[in-house]
Amino acid sequence: MSDRLTQLQVCLNQLIEQFNSTVNYVNVHSEPALLDEDPMSVTNMAVNAPNPGQQAPPPGQAQQLNSPGERPPDSNSVSNHASVREEAEANFENTINELSTDIILKSRQISMLIDSLPGIGTSPDTQLVTINELIKELDEVERKRIEKIEEKDKLLAWCETLIKEVASGISETRS
Repeated sequence: MSDRLTQLQVCLNQLIEQFNSTVNYVNVHSEPALLDEDPMSVTNMAVNAPNPGQQAPPPGQAQQLNSPGERPPDSNSVSNHASVREEAEANFENTINELSTDIILKSRQISMLIDSLPGIGTSPDTQLVTINELIKELDEVERKRIEKIEEKDKLLAWCETLIKEVASGISETRS
């Protein structure tokens, strides 16, 4: 398992990806809205402009579609279109709620990781005292380690002497 700072960095990267995905989803699937009250402002004219993939029919064709000889679209197709639109809006709202919930959960996870970092909520003086205590403890452990290494070296030397004595004793008895 990685350390807390690495986990925090991964979570922040995931949160950025979630924000990016959410903004992209809203940009692609939402209906444009007026940004201010002036209908002739550049931003509002852009909202009412046709999408780049779609071309608005020339004015003559629009009049031809609504000419008196043609029958208007039936109410069934209009109601189907309305129900499809309502379903799409409900789906959009559900997806936005899910994306928002994901962002909130990731934000809470980041907050928990931040709260679990050492030193959060303690004063710098308290942290310095803790560091000094840890330094003393580390020095004591290092002193004991050196003592054990010296003891090990003495025991190894003693074992080597015993082995040499046993080997020389065996060789003397055979000769």
